[in-house]
Amino acid sequence: MKKVIFALAICATIVSCQKKEDTDPIDVSKTAYVMNNGWQLKKFTWRPNIADSSSFPQVQTIPGCQSDDFLRFYSTNRVSLNTGISKCNIGDPDSTVYGYTFTNNDSHLEIYTDPDASLHDVYLGGDMQYPSIDTFIITYHLPNQQDSSLVDEYVKTYVRFH
Repeated sequence: MKKVIFALAICATIVSCQKKEDTDPIDVSKTAYVMNNGWQLKKFTWRPNIADSSSFPQVQTIPGCQSDDFLRFYSTNRVSLNTGISKCNIGDPDSTVYGYTFTNNDSHLEIYTDPDASLHDVYLGGDMQYPSIDTFIITYHLPNQQDSSLVDEYVKTYVRFH
């Protein structure tokens, strides 16, 4: 009888030690996608006057002092722009905190200057694409600097780094 009880005790221990199947839901929101990793600007294009079908995107050079800068999304509404080793101005802060929101079913990102103000200026805002797990692309439109009746298109490609 002792052997049977001992065998049952061992079986109970083995069953209780087996790995429990993870049934917790996986957060697949865009907020979870961008959080807790650095995102570095790798490509920047500009297309003047999007109404002109003959205009084409022009690759813009990312200044050396900005080439090692990166965004890091922390909470559901805070992101920091971190300057790398090479700063454009020596007096610039190492990082600046902004606010952000996703809208339109997570297809539009808006990063704004003052995360605590009800009215705020947009630092960067546009439509999002996610071509891979390590890349997001933001596309936005601004008035042309020489002729405000024209609209230019900007496309920024960010890649994840750790």
